[in-house]
Amino acid sequence: MKPGLRVLLRIRITEGHEAEFEELWRAHAETVSRFSDNHGQQLLRQTSESGSYTVLTDWTDEPSFRAFEQSPEQQAYLKRLWAIRAGGEMQLLEVIGELTPAVTAEA
Repeated sequence: MKPGLRVLLRIRITEGHEAEFEELWRAHAETVSRFSDNHGQQLLRQTSESGSYTVLTDWTDEPSFRAFEQSPEQQAYLKRLWAIRAGGEMQLLEVIGELTPAVTAEA
């Protein structure tokens, strides 16, 4: 099933905890990937502002994402994240179109 929901999470990490956050995210990403309604995730670091990150995750739909949010695995992650988080915001985005790159024949 194709993802119908993309979650965009902007996170600001307390100065000096960036490496800790990146490792925490990588470890948690392995857990998230085991949820069947998760269709992928990315961690992006803003180049112009230290400690600013964006996390993108794709989900089947909003109910499956909300169920994940309430899972014990996510609650344990959030407890660790909040200790080093300086702020952030979340947006739920409905996927209404997608363009994939054209496949070209190699010469």
